[in-house]
Parts: sequence; structure tokens; C-alpha cells
Amino acid sequence: MLIWDGHFLLSGGARVSGKLEKKLPFILRFTLFERLPFLGMALLAFYLVPHNPSLSLYILFILLGINSFAMGFLGPIWTEMIGKVIHHSRWGLYFACGNGLGALMGMWGSTLAERFISTYPFPRNFGHCFLLASVSMVVSYFFLALTREEKEEVTSSSGEKFLSSFFQVIREDANFLSFLLARVFLALGVVGGAFYTVYALQKFIIPDALVARYNAVLLVSQALSNFIWGPLGDKKGHKLVVLLGATSIVLSNLLALFSPDFRWFFLAFTLLGFNYSAISVGGTAIVLDFAPREKRGLYVGWSSFLSNFPAFFSPILGGKIADRFGYHWVFWLALSLNLVGLLWILWGVREPRAFTNFEEG
Repeated sequence: MLIWDGHFLLSGGARVSGKLEKKLPFILRFTLFERLPFLGMALLAFYLVPHNPSLSLYILFILLGINSFAMGFLGPIWTEMIGKVIHHSRWGLYFACGNGLGALMGMWGSTLAERFISTYPFPRNFGHCFLLASVSMVVSYFFLALTREEKEEVTSSSGEKFLSSFFQVIREDANFLSFLLARVFLALGVVGGAFYTVYALQKFIIPDALVARYNAVLLVSQALSNFIWGPLGDKKGHKLVVLLGATSIVLSNLLALFSPDFRWFFLAFTLLGFNYSAISVGGTAIVLDFAPREKRGLYVGWSSFLSNFPAFFSPILGGKIADRFGYHWVFWLALSLNLVGLLWILWGVREPRAFTNFEEG
């Protein structure tokens, strides 16, 4: 599924984006495929699951596929629009507020979901969860429609010869290529965090209830740190944010390897949350800093693919290593990958703001 989405995120979303004078009307139409599936899931839970659960499961996967494809396809187009309507000096603040407030609302939503699941019988409990998600999507759509966007000149460089244009870009922009390679290492390095909980459960024999506290610490640290990374990146450059995020996950890996008791994992999860938010905020904003305005779709598409696909693949590899050699080897692998990514960002990537002209942005 991710490979399929990645293909269209690259060749489809970027191709369409380069042909749009205004991106918002297209986004408003196509995003219905991203939002309506949640209403379909709610209707399934209320009306079909009690009578035919097998058919409901197949339809659920179809709806999830439609939602996933639409998100992947619209990613470059949406990010290009943000690059237009938000001033470049506020890109970090925008992504920080969006991610931070979204995470905080997600925590509130998970509390409501827990209440629905404990109050209503199956499958009505999940039906209410999907219905709440659908209502949230409607509210989101309303605010998205209020966006004001000016027309721009249509470009063809990111659409007609997408793959050849990519190779031209990395030949001409060695700094961006260096950033992409560093991001691949950092994306593969998330393999360690995926196994923190199960490792702590096994090594320290902690109660299952403690897992919820670990997850809460991760979510809170991720949500709140967004509001630090955004303004910091806008003021000092988003390379610094990515660098601090990489430092956070290296320290997190070290704690996982050498923690003497389960309490140290609270700090490990805190640092992991710092990394997630730093990459989400700084890693997105810095791509806009790298990209010339006429090639933003190309830059965003390839950056997303070359970071998301390794992040999808790495836990699978980590699971195989853990089964055969143990979790310590997974954490050593994660530490090595993240350390390479950290040093590559530090010494191999120059702050792109020094080379980008934002007069038109």
C-alpha cells in the first residue's frame, strides 16, 4: 500500500500540482476521497457488521485504501499550497501549530474513543469512533475551504518528465541530495523506538498498565515540543531543528541500551517524541527551504518517499533481527543508523536558506 501511494505521490501528485494555477479547488474536490471513508466506516459499523462481518472487513480495507491513496496523492499538492499561502518566515510556526494542536486534540479524541469503547457494545462503539472522526473531517474541510490562494504561473518541469527531472535536480543540487541521504538513515533509525515497549515489558517485568503511561509521555512530549521547534526553525534555520531531533533519538537509543531500570524509559520515550516532532516540523519546512518555487512538488514528493518508505520497512527488518538475535542488536543498529544520519546532517548538509531566494515566496 505504501509503495503504491509513494508512486502516485511522486508521479501523480507532483505532475498534477505543476499544472494547477490554484491548488485549493483541486484539493477541496479530491480530499473528499480522504474524508468520506470515515463516514463509510461508521455506517459499516452501525448497519453491516452485525449482519455480515466478513464483507464488512473487506469493505473496510477498501475504504482505508482510498483514504491512504488520497492522502499520499494530495501530499505534494497540499505542501506546495502551504508554501504559497504561508510566508517563508512562518513555515516552521505553521507546521508546529498544526502538528502540535493536532496531537493535543488527538489525545482528547483518544479519551473519547476509550469512553465510547467502554460504554457501547461492539460494533456500535467503533461506529461512534468513526462517526466522531467523520465530524472532525467536516470541521477540518470547512476551515480548509477558508484558505485564500492567489493564482500562479503553471509550470511543466515537475509534471511531464518527473523521473528525469529528479535526476537533474540531484545533479544540480548536491546539498539537497545530501539531505535526502541523511534522511534515509534517520528514517531507518526509527527501528529502535518501535520496540521500546516490548523490550521494557520483557526486561523489567513491568505491569501492562505502565505501557499506557509510556505512550502518554510519548504523545505529550511530541505535542508540546512542536511549539518549540517551529519558532526555533523560523529564527535559526530548520537544519538546526532536524539536527536536534537526530540528537534526541541518538540519546533515546543510548538510554534504551543502558537503562538500569524501567524509569529511564520515560526519558527515552520523551526524547523519542522530541525526534518525531522535530522531523515532522523541521523536516517538512526545510524541504520548502531547499526547493525553488517551480519545483516544490518534485522536492516534496521525493523527500516524502525517500523518508516514508524506509520508515515503513525498518520495523519489519527490526522484528526479524529481534527474533533471531535479541532487542539489543536492534537498538545498536538504530543507534548506528541515527548516528550516521546525525553526523551527515551536521557536516554534510548546509543550511539551505543561505542559498534560496524567497523574493517570490
